[in-house]
Amino acid sequence: MSQELAEADAPTRSIADIVARDLRPLVRRIDEEGLYPEAVLRSLGDAGGFARHISRPEGDASGLVSAIEAMADVSASCITTGFCMWCQDALGWYLTQSENPTPRTRYLVAVASGEQLGGTGLSNAMKAFSGIEPLALKGRKVAGGYRVTGRLPFVSNVQDGHLFAAVFALEDEPDRRVMAVFHAGSDAVALARNAHFVALEGSATYTVLIRDAFVSDDDILSHDADRFIPRIRKGFVLLQAGMGIGAARGAAASMRGDGPGRKLAAHLPFGPDEIDARADRLAERIRALASDPQLTDRSAFLDVLKARLDLSWLALEAAQSAVLQAGARGYLVGAEAARRLRETQFVALVTPSVKHILAELSRG
Repeated sequence: MSQELAEADAPTRSIADIVARDLRPLVRRIDEEGLYPEAVLRSLGDAGGFARHISRPEGDASGLVSAIEAMADVSASCITTGFCMWCQDALGWYLTQSENPTPRTRYLVAVASGEQLGGTGLSNAMKAFSGIEPLALKGRKVAGGYRVTGRLPFVSNVQDGHLFAAVFALEDEPDRRVMAVFHAGSDAVALARNAHFVALEGSATYTVLIRDAFVSDDDILSHDADRFIPRIRKGFVLLQAGMGIGAARGAAASMRGDGPGRKLAAHLPFGPDEIDARADRLAERIRALASDPQLTDRSAFLDVLKARLDLSWLALEAAQSAVLQAGARGYLVGAEAARRLRETQFVALVTPSVKHILAELSRG
């Protein structure tokens, strides 16, 4: 497996080259037309963008930091694509940590290379484990696996043929929860577009309707999600740092690139130098927190949530500063500053959202 991952990780192009030549020309279409950047994502996979955090020896957390940095490089130009990258990275993270070796053997190399795309699917589960909403999926044990039914309102980076993970409770043992890999795009696991967003329309976000779907024992990540979720949640949240850091740095770069606007905005309280300095300090915090991503104690997780909260505030403030510098030019349809502001609001809304984090921190 390690050799296969090393081969999948062999880059053919750099992340920077893919962003400059493939992604940036599509950013407006991704935002305005809801174009799903599938070709870009597959190129990022070819470049090793999804393998950085899963091809290292056990106990080596430097790959997690490298994955965050790659996501930041992408998110600086397009948060929609950076978010899809996070979805793919999160799926790979689950597979890496799987308590059952079969899903890891079956899917990990393809996910790491971008040959197999997929989503995270854990928004509902993370909220359910925090007591914010009930678990949406129910299952019952049958020969060779489980039968699962329910509805997940939002799963991203998922199309027919893609994978995603989800958690379901057992009907006859409601206190026992199971986490599994699901295959999207069948009558039993169907996708429906039930909502449209002000941004992130290109993220392939669908409602997933699960109707008595058979989930094989071979696709079970853990038969005890209550034990498994604490092992993966730190990495799940840390990986999102790539979106926040990238959003801030992208806003700072756009402000510097606007010479006349920068001169007139010299007295704004939050300029590009301050944005980059805060982003660098937060990146150092994330690097330290990533040193032991499998640490399961609550205090360590709360430290991660505090950093994630600070990243949300930084991204929002940076994007707002870019709009203030641009003035009326940044408030026009199609303006880059307006797009960044809408995208960055999503950084504060994606699970765990700002209100979710604040609720968790209030519990101590």
